[in-house]
Amino acid sequence: MKKLQEVIGLSVLDVSSGKKVGTVKDIYFDLNGDVKGFLVEGSGFFSRGSFLSYEELGAIGDDAVTIGTADFLQPLHLNEQFYSFNSGKTPYKELPVVTTNGNELGHIIDVYFKEELGKIIGYEISDGFLSDITEGRRTIGHPDRQIVGKDAIVIPNDEIRDVVFEKEEL
Repeated sequence: MKKLQEVIGLSVLDVSSGKKVGTVKDIYFDLNGDVKGFLVEGSGFFSRGSFLSYEELGAIGDDAVTIGTADFLQPLHLNEQFYSFNSGKTPYKELPVVTTNGNELGHIIDVYFKEELGKIIGYEISDGFLSDITEGRRTIGHPDRQIVGKDAIVIPNDEIRDVVFEKEEL
């Protein structure tokens, strides 16, 4: 299991040439939590971002993301249909999580996903700096039902479930 913040910033290496083709800048996923791909930013000053489909991914390591060839990178316009963490139509980073009964749980700070499944499994939520220090951050499981809006993610009350990940899982 990985946190998105651990993947963002990793180098992307073409294993057929040994060349760094860019850096992971964002991740794209659908409402069901299926990871669809990464935004890869090239190393040149005027380089545009590219889309790397999750199916074309070789591996996600501690130090780099590997792909079979740079030919797997696609034009970025393909990302417009997906949600993302930092950019796109509705970035999840810092988005408030609110229950249908009107309780705000906090803001999304990170997203947990199982890299072998390409599936989001939970959100790390902060209720503010002071709360983070005194109580720690809350982690909730990815809900089966949710509404993602411009100003908040709304989750039905019966979908909220706190989860604890074992250290070995991280």
